[in-house]
Formats: sequence, C-alpha cells, structure tokens
Amino acid sequence: MFWLHEENLPAGVGNDPFCPMHLIYLAVFFLGSVLYAVFYKKLGAGRAEKDTARLRADRILGFFIFFFGLCEYGITAIVGWFTKYTLPLHVCSLMYILVPLHALTGGAKPGSFGEKLHAFLGAAVFHPGILGAWAALIFPDWLYYPFWNYLSISGFMGHGLISLYGAALLITISEAREPVKLALRDLKNSVLFLSAGAVLMYFFDRATGTDYWFMLSPSISSPFLGAYEKGGYGGYLFAFLGTVAAVTALVYGIRLILALQHRRAAGHDPAG
Repeated sequence: MFWLHEENLPAGVGNDPFCPMHLIYLAVFFLGSVLYAVFYKKLGAGRAEKDTARLRADRILGFFIFFFGLCEYGITAIVGWFTKYTLPLHVCSLMYILVPLHALTGGAKPGSFGEKLHAFLGAAVFHPGILGAWAALIFPDWLYYPFWNYLSISGFMGHGLISLYGAALLITISEAREPVKLALRDLKNSVLFLSAGAVLMYFFDRATGTDYWFMLSPSISSPFLGAYEKGGYGGYLFAFLGTVAAVTALVYGIRLILALQHRRAAGHDPAG
C-alpha cells in the first residue's frame, strides 16, 4: 500500500473527511504552528543574534519542506507515475520550492535582486501559501489513499510544515517597522502572483487537459463541488475566483487594520 499510486489502489482503502486520523493531523499541525510561533518569537537575544537564529531556523524548516516535496515527486517518478498530471504546479506544490527559496534569500544584501525576490516570495508564501496549505489540510484531495501511503504521508507532512513556516512568517510580519507599507507591498505582490498564476495555469490546463490550480474543475473534496454541479463551469469559476478575491480582500483588510492600529500605538499617526 505504501508505494501504490491511485491507478493501482484497491477499492475501499480510502478515508472519509474529518475521520479520527484526519482530525489528529489537523490538531497536531494547528498546535505545532502555535508552538513554533512562540518558539520563533523567542529566538535570539539581541537583534543580530535574533536575525541569525531565525534565518537558520527558516532554512532548516525550508529544507524539510523541500525534502517532503522531493519524496512525493521522486517516489512518483520511481514507481513510474510521474506524468503531465503529477507535475509540481499546484499552489502548494510550488511552495515546496518557493518556501525554501524564500528561506535561502533571507538576509540578502539590501537593494539586491535577492532581497527583492525574498520580498516577492514572502508575499506569495503569506498568501496564498499559508491559506492554500491549510485549505489542503482541511480538504485534502488525497484521502482516497490509505494514511500509510507515501502520497498521504508526504501530503500531510509537506502542507503541515508549510503551516509552521507560515506561523513564523506571521511573527516576522507582526514585528515589521513599517507594517502599513509592508502590507501594501505584499498585497501588490500577492495579486500579481495569483493573477499571473491563474492565467498561466488556465491556458496550460486547456492545452494539456490537466487541472492545476483547479482552473477547469474542482477537486473531489472541494467545497466548490456544489457550485460546479448546479452552475456548470461558469458558475464554478465565478464562485471560485470570487471567493479567492474576497478572501484576499479580507486577509489584507484585516492586516491593514492591524497595521494602522500598530502605527497609532507607536505614535506615528497624527490622529493618534
């Protein structure tokens, strides 16, 4: 069972959403994210020591995220099922590469390409990376695999570790010296990443018959299945993209409100 791909799975070996083991995974990664955020916040004593310790922690966690992504796609290639349908092109699959790259570009020289890339990747990891990882954990599309299958293990572990990295990123954002400026910059980069990715994946999916970023149809565990069944493709796409836009507005609306409150509390707002 460990090595089997979906084409070779016997009937009846899958699991139901929110079954006991699924709930255990969710609880472990939620608690783990909270504890890792506390650990990350306390890292280092002075400013320089804190930056060095956090950079080391980011790179170690980034390595493990890359490792589980490598296991997932490497084993898929070894067992002969690496095809155009299993490329690492979904948002969370891209995070297996983008998160480690974000960690590696941390501490880049101010004004350098590395620093600009780090800033752009930070926005992509914050949103949609963190939300995408948690959406995948809550609505995993690999539950038809037994929990001891390599795709199930790497899926839960990869997405779970991304959630831990996201918790650390939230701590960094909360300590930003110019939170409003950072939030606006991240919003611009997030919208650019999402828009460019959605357009590229739409045409790629149409050309190849794949469904990366779910631009042609929802996954088997998607909450948008009802919209697809009732409204067809048009209804699904409207609901899907509309929800993505609404969630983006909500996430950054909350972040900007908190940033403005932080600025007032720090005495930088004339109205304060």
